[in-house]
Amino acid sequence: MSKLARLFHNADEVVEAWRDALKHRDVKGALAIWLDDDSITCVLPEGQRLSGHAEIRAGLERLLEKQALFLEPIACITHSVLGAAVYDTTEAVHLKPDQIEAAFFLNITLVLLQDSQGWRIAHLHASHSSDDTFDAPSTPHGLH
Repeated sequence: MSKLARLFHNADEVVEAWRDALKHRDVKGALAIWLDDDSITCVLPEGQRLSGHAEIRAGLERLLEKQALFLEPIACITHSVLGAAVYDTTEAVHLKPDQIEAAFFLNITLVLLQDSQGWRIAHLHASHSSDDTFDAPSTPHGLH
């Protein structure tokens, strides 16, 4: 990670930066918001588990090589303690910026930690919503 990476003052900024990086197919920008630590992990919607910056970079490159992803939060529950935050979200995924109907829905859990560089992602777990038809949830789907 670049030593000149942006300092995020709150966890919400990191989540928005993640969505923005996917929207712009910005792998470098997406990696800059992860902790500078070899223990970071990511589970992609297909179930592939990635560990460390090199594997996450390769996974993001594969994910974004054909198209951008536009994530629209449908529901989000956050849990925070000093220096740690967990975001449990359901996101509508659009494949084009002007697409009205979602292509599919994802359940995403983000674990963020605060260090000397500000807030960063330590773990991300994404899975396809298991509902055949999707209605905005009235209760959380649970942490991954």
